[in-house]
Amino acid sequence: MAVTMEMLADEKGIAVISFGKEPVNSMDLEFWRLLKSTFQAAEADKNIRGVIFQSTLKKNVFTAGLDIKELHAPSTSEERLKTFWRTLTEVLSSIYGSRLATVAAINGACPAGGCMLAMCCDWRIITYDGSMGLNEVALGIPVPRVWCELMAKLIGLHPAEEVLLSASMPKGTDLRVLGLVDDLVEKPTELLPSAVARMKTWLKFPPKGFQETKLMLRGDFAQRWAKGVEAESEEVWNAVSDPRSVASLDMVLKRLHGAPKAKM
Repeated sequence: MAVTMEMLADEKGIAVISFGKEPVNSMDLEFWRLLKSTFQAAEADKNIRGVIFQSTLKKNVFTAGLDIKELHAPSTSEERLKTFWRTLTEVLSSIYGSRLATVAAINGACPAGGCMLAMCCDWRIITYDGSMGLNEVALGIPVPRVWCELMAKLIGLHPAEEVLLSASMPKGTDLRVLGLVDDLVEKPTELLPSAVARMKTWLKFPPKGFQETKLMLRGDFAQRWAKGVEAESEEVWNAVSDPRSVASLDMVLKRLHGAPKAKM
């Protein structure tokens, strides 16, 4: 399956959600639906206090981002696009405001939709050769409004402007300096142990303090994000159905012909 969850045998209360949709974990509607049901199951399980997200791909990729076919107006429909956007927004906003402690263990490339998922987590760790950013401007489409807001909340307005407007995909040390990631490792095999170590620093405390403090820090933004999903999906449809956006994505799809159609 594209999205699976398992409990760590030696670490009480920690679950790992793995993305294994070969070749690049393109995030289409089915991917988001699976992630939604999987994360809801984690939230509902009172024995789980923390979740680590990881990729199990053969390639050095966390996720290549949203499947462009879901955004290319001639390849989809207004109804499907809005369903797609509602689903991914429900997932992202629930991860951002979750009672659970969350860590993104990022192996390699993590553009756009994958970057957004990582930014919703409490902690992000990446390999030195990994890269991450919101690169929509390079595709000729605007970065969604709330996505811009979240990056600005994390790293500050001016650094966010520099990253977003230049469609940058910073790597390793630069990501750490920006504050887009919190730690770096040399090898992919070091990601999960490092993520577990971070998780254990939180889980050694009683849950009430962590959960309620997190809610105070994140709750208002998460609720506003979730409540605004209909307006946001309308805004995204208007953006991707604009003839200029269609022309830009036409060119992207031509470049990717015969290659995985992801990278938003």
